[in-house]
Amino acid sequence: MTADAELAMLHPADAEAAQGLGTVRAAYANDNRWWQNASFALPVLVTLTALGGGVIFRSTEALGFALFAAIVSLLMVPVVLFTWRSTATAIVLTSTGATALHRGRVLHALDWPDLRRIEVVEYLGNKRYKLVHGEDEYLTVESDFEGAADLVDRAFALSGLERQQPVQ
Repeated sequence: MTADAELAMLHPADAEAAQGLGTVRAAYANDNRWWQNASFALPVLVTLTALGGGVIFRSTEALGFALFAAIVSLLMVPVVLFTWRSTATAIVLTSTGATALHRGRVLHALDWPDLRRIEVVEYLGNKRYKLVHGEDEYLTVESDFEGAADLVDRAFALSGLERQQPVQ
């Protein structure tokens, strides 16, 4: 897929911001949305299930639990929205570096000469990649990005960084 086709798949604000970053070599979108966060989605599902069970079985206990779960869901909305603001909705690779964007706002940027290594971190079946640069700085590529392994392959190619181990 060409860089222009990849840009067309981004959120319009991310695509517009990417145009100002230089020569775009590749663009990757994060298709997740804030409401898909488990801290919000699970209490909502519990609310709906308990509410449905309470209505069907005329259970006051289930309706009370549904009310409790609804309150938890509502309390989680600001927390999830706040953390969502720091989640990359796109990562754009240019000839000079990589930039993580959230709806057009730059979250993190690195220049290829500063890239020291790319780490693979696995935790509970989730795989993420860290593009480490500077002292303790890194750009994280979450598993939510479709083609995350391809993004890392392109980062190696564009940066000229030698692979320590193959990307899995």
